[in-house]
Amino acid sequence: MTPPSSLKFAVTILLAACSGNSTGPGGGLTAKATDPSGDTYGVLAVQWDLTALTITRDSGGIDFAIDFTSNVLSPMSGDSDAVYGEIDFDTDQNIATGTTSYVDFFGPGSTGMGVDYVLDLFDYKADSMVPVLRYNPSDSTYSTIDSLRPVFAGKRISGRIPRSALGNDDGFLNAAVIVGTLKEATDIAPNSGHLKVGGTGTADTKAGTITTRRTNEQRRTGAGW
Repeated sequence: MTPPSSLKFAVTILLAACSGNSTGPGGGLTAKATDPSGDTYGVLAVQWDLTALTITRDSGGIDFAIDFTSNVLSPMSGDSDAVYGEIDFDTDQNIATGTTSYVDFFGPGSTGMGVDYVLDLFDYKADSMVPVLRYNPSDSTYSTIDSLRPVFAGKRISGRIPRSALGNDDGFLNAAVIVGTLKEATDIAPNSGHLKVGGTGTADTKAGTITTRRTNEQRRTGAGW
């Protein structure tokens, strides 16, 4: 018996909202980490509060969406209470390579990631572009690989990172996001561990040993916490 169209639709939505444990054949794959509202941990008046981090992988790259409880304010406004932060990517899904996540430095949780690439949502240029950075384990520095213009719309920040900006990675990766104002971090997603976008490994939430650890002084030149 052919299932009714309403059932097919429900199954499609369920698969799109899952945490991305399937490797997929090379087509689209969406993973979403939801975050409870009201769980910010800053102390100042403005508290950017996350509700979700969503990443969709396809053969050409990844699309990301960061959702909030309130309308987002771009740093291009010049307001120090605008949304700042970063998304960290563990492209080889290996905690033993890369560097410590910024989420682990300034958040209350532990990502279980070794970070290979960063979307830097601090360092906005005059044209509103922000860099995608690669961590270089040989000398603990960062290289700008690409730039993109994040889209601020309603309660969401979104954009697309091409595969070439992630070292031609297959797009199966782990990710975590941290946000706040220019003055302090206020929320992370997920609250523990990381968002897993496909791959064959498990979502490890334990803090392992990373070959080269990042300090504040080693962080990129953009203003931050």
